[in-house]
Amino acid sequence: MMIMIKKIPLALDVACGSGQATVDLSYYCHRVIAIDCSENQLKNATLKQNIEYHCSNAENLTFLSPNSIDLVTVATALHWFDIQTFFEQVDRILKPNGGVLSIWCTGFPSLDNLKTVEILNNFYQNDLHGCWSDKTQLIVDHYESILDTFPYQQTRIKHVIDYEREMSILQFVNLIETWSPCQTYRKRHGEDQFKQLLKTFADNLAKCYAESSNDIIGNNDRDDIYDKTIAVKWAIHLHLMKKQ
Repeated sequence: MMIMIKKIPLALDVACGSGQATVDLSYYCHRVIAIDCSENQLKNATLKQNIEYHCSNAENLTFLSPNSIDLVTVATALHWFDIQTFFEQVDRILKPNGGVLSIWCTGFPSLDNLKTVEILNNFYQNDLHGCWSDKTQLIVDHYESILDTFPYQQTRIKHVIDYEREMSILQFVNLIETWSPCQTYRKRHGEDQFKQLLKTFADNLAKCYAESSNDIIGNNDRDDIYDKTIAVKWAIHLHLMKKQ
């Protein structure tokens, strides 16, 4: 039996970056409008026939008609917004009687090696101490501290979705490098000290995985252990609200 999924007529992806979530969304929508305040991000966005990219910020959605959008999505970006102004804009553009606001964020990643827990915690809590702004702290608590400010409280529901992805140790470290607290550390301490911080972090992870597989790492084969495939897990905290 074939199951037919009715596509969403029009969705808006806010703070889309280079369009990773936008592209996934486009398979379930007839049309997607994606916005980001960074022109550089949009230049690298994946193009598709049913996606329109616009350079705009979350607090200014006046180019969209009132009651015109079926779905608004925000992927791990709400903490950067003027949140109440954004919610006011969303209420103006969402269709009544069924328009949905979908907000999600990911928690800290975890790895498939118990010994890495201490390494990760030390990196988050000690190495990056003082680099977590009030805004990034909102991700740490998965927006729980501001849930009472979300609109459409009578319809709000939450789902936690476990997500796993395989990547190399080097790819994982490169992913961590993109974090806002890491960039704050880089600005405060300079490029050389930042690169040394990441190298130490990568070396500690590599040593941990080598020990678990009884490998001995020398200078010549350190690159090989960096290429080792590991399983990285996240918990996606998804908040859904429907406009009445």
